[in-house]
Amino acid sequence: MGVAERKEREKLERRNAIIASAEKIFFKEGIENASMEQVAQEAELSKGTLYLYFKSKEELYHIIILRGFIELRKRLREATQDESATGFAHVKAISEAYIQFCDEHLGYFNAILYYQNDNFSAKSREPSEIQSLRGGNAVIEILIQAIIKGKNDNSISANVNEVETAFVLWSQLTGLLQVIQRKMSIITYHYRIRQNDLFNAYFVLLEKSLK
Repeated sequence: MGVAERKEREKLERRNAIIASAEKIFFKEGIENASMEQVAQEAELSKGTLYLYFKSKEELYHIIILRGFIELRKRLREATQDESATGFAHVKAISEAYIQFCDEHLGYFNAILYYQNDNFSAKSREPSEIQSLRGGNAVIEILIQAIIKGKNDNSISANVNEVETAFVLWSQLTGLLQVIQRKMSIITYHYRIRQNDLFNAYFVLLEKSLK
């Protein structure tokens, strides 16, 4: 390996190490409370070195968001690999994969939520922001295609608007996941119901709303 190749590899390794350190800090502190100085300390680098790789905290954050979307998209694609399954079965599998993603990658889940709550503006978008936006669109597109498949194989009502329905279903499940994350102990105490009861109710309503 030549000197140039070795330096390029070392640069990539350091960049990835910075991103990994930023994930730890952002997931622990939240984007508003986290600082580049904290990231630098976690990465055992100077703050100046950080800025050689990333020009702002926001750029780093959008890269982390994109990593989250890539992982989520991978899981949703795996959930819809069975081409012999109906479109409705794919929609259900997508929901199950999203629930599992939230359980296993809560940091990414919360980071994506924070990002999606930002005010959207098509002007002055940085490349990292555009990539994150495209990552989110790619995720919802998988659900849209599952609904279209269901309309074509008659497992989902032909009257359903696939785009509107995809966003409503995604929003419903996202809201439920937030409630479970933040309020489940209170709900269980007052109403004697558990997390799985809420998920079961969601899937019952999912079937009734699409068929």
